[in-house]
Amino acid sequence: MAKTLWYYEFMKISQIAKISKDTGLSPEKLAVYFQVSNMTLRRWLKKGGTARVPSQYDTNIYQGVLAMVKDGVIDKDHECVKEAYEFTQVLFANNSFMMMDLQAAQFENSPNEDGLTDLCLRLGQRDDSLAYVQRNEHTLQDLEKKSPSIRDKVSALWAVLKDGEITKTSKYVAVGALFYLVFPFDFIPDSVPGVGLLDDFAILSIAMDHYLRIKNLKG
Repeated sequence: MAKTLWYYEFMKISQIAKISKDTGLSPEKLAVYFQVSNMTLRRWLKKGGTARVPSQYDTNIYQGVLAMVKDGVIDKDHECVKEAYEFTQVLFANNSFMMMDLQAAQFENSPNEDGLTDLCLRLGQRDDSLAYVQRNEHTLQDLEKKSPSIRDKVSALWAVLKDGEITKTSKYVAVGALFYLVFPFDFIPDSVPGVGLLDDFAILSIAMDHYLRIKNLKG
């Protein structure tokens, strides 16, 4: 079952104090990462204990922790980093479904190959999906530079779109996979160090497997 944001109890103020201690960052520098005022952060730290960070700051706090990982000021194995990864994945997944006008419940019980192929199909069926991909081809090119494996699969999916033997409706999975790549909200944000492209690669692989099966059936 997919997690929702209600699953999280959110970060305790004692965890923020621990981050400050473990990183050596002053409250002033932490406030910059968390995008809050110095006064607000100091007020939290003064409370201490098991008090929770106010819910309206959740996203700022977790994204701030991931920014610290990127800057090398906190260890990627720190307990708060894992929590930040999980929260951000769920947040971006929820935003993705909302902005794509899809229901997360359609996919949360089938995170397997068939479920993700269906996701690509639904994305590809949107009237504006192909035009959106074409307008954002520069984003695809940036991703291709980051990963030769992604480059090869993107090239193969472009070839699918130009293949006269594949029907228009059968090309929706390719369109959907490319749309997912250029859409700004992923299951895992591309900015997350080390894992940000994993979901992109998985979507591409599943789309390619779909077309390999089609080709084999035709043969």
